[in-house]
Amino acid sequence: MPTPKRLLKTVALTAAALGALTLTACGTQGAAGTPSSAALSAAPSATPSPVMLSGEELERHPDPTVRAQAIAIRITNTCAPGTAMELPPLPAVSKLAETVPGTPADEEPPTPADAPVPLPTDLPEPPGPEATVSYDEVPLDEVDRCAADAHVDRVRAAFATGAPADEAALRKALAGADYLPENVHRMPGDGPLRVRVDLRDLSPNDNLALEVTVTAGGVRVDAFGAPVAGGPEITDIRRADKS
Repeated sequence: MPTPKRLLKTVALTAAALGALTLTACGTQGAAGTPSSAALSAAPSATPSPVMLSGEELERHPDPTVRAQAIAIRITNTCAPGTAMELPPLPAVSKLAETVPGTPADEEPPTPADAPVPLPTDLPEPPGPEATVSYDEVPLDEVDRCAADAHVDRVRAAFATGAPADEAALRKALAGADYLPENVHRMPGDGPLRVRVDLRDLSPNDNLALEVTVTAGGVRVDAFGAPVAGGPEITDIRRADKS
């Protein structure tokens, strides 16, 4: 079974970013590993450590990216246990220190090193001019289809009360269901309002996408496979039974 590399990468980036934020909020350290005088003067005494969230709590995290990833990981591991790496315990944003020590006004900012940082030697070669980009829908495998069914049910539940009045209402409902606004793309053309939700970064095999079409009574949600090679835009993918 292919490893969801893009999902693991986004998980790692989120954990690293929030981990750095936690360290910053807790103060800087001196050369000997002890808190610097600036950190001690800025931070209140006996400040409790940030409350760490894990498991289902991450699906209620204040950061929408964390919520989206936590939900996608749970769905993936329900369909194929152990496939996706779990998010490590992360701090609740509301628990981070509100005052973060800054750079003193009389302190010179660090200057960049004169010598360029060497690139890793194992970087893959960029695609050559002969590389072709596929714009055709790809089939979903068993794990993809299982994850797709879970996402379809979640989107349908977001519109259980009826059809959205316009695109803004459609986007608001999807955001309320923890689908990131930057992953929702309006489809061009006449006819019913239609958007595609790009879940390739959050799917088990980097191919999952949803198409949401507004109907008289609500929405119709179709899952389909989008190719990754070449990074075609989600709105350019040709469905097997539609444009």
